[in-house]
Amino acid sequence: MRGLIAVGFALMIAGPTFAQTPAIPAAPACAAMDASLPVGFSSWNRKASLTTAPSAEHLAHAALTLSKGYEVSLLNTPKVAMPVQPEKPGGSVAYAGLFSFTVETEGAYTVALSTPAWIDVLEDGKSLEPTSFGHGPTCTTIRKMVVFPLKPGVHTLQVSANPAASVKLMVAKKP
Repeated sequence: MRGLIAVGFALMIAGPTFAQTPAIPAAPACAAMDASLPVGFSSWNRKASLTTAPSAEHLAHAALTLSKGYEVSLLNTPKVAMPVQPEKPGGSVAYAGLFSFTVETEGAYTVALSTPAWIDVLEDGKSLEPTSFGHGPTCTTIRKMVVFPLKPGVHTLQVSANPAASVKLMVAKKP
């Protein structure tokens, strides 16, 4: 019992000390969102509408153009037949989608999303390892950016574990 009283007394004395601990600085105020988009993402907000393919057989109807922003509609995860099982597929209340895009020149390509959904890019039927990934720049609506090394050809983009039925996305070659 004395131990509890001693702990309580120590907390009362320490209370003012904790109140003086400096606060974590707030994120900088943004004059305007998306005013300074990364190089190659100038059309991020000029988004076209596109609906996901429910399976690989329908990818021709869900083709993305490089360096073009899209607002894509996704399906409830169980309604999408992913060619390769994503590392984070999401549950039955999440949303997913399949898209295709064509690369003409070998190089590094960035996939950007407005949400923290999981991204897989498939080449020759296999999921590629990204070379880098991170958050989008401060004061933009880009939430996630993942860079993949790609060869020329048609690629499949798998989006999974998305919290909503739509997401902004874009695929662009790194400058």
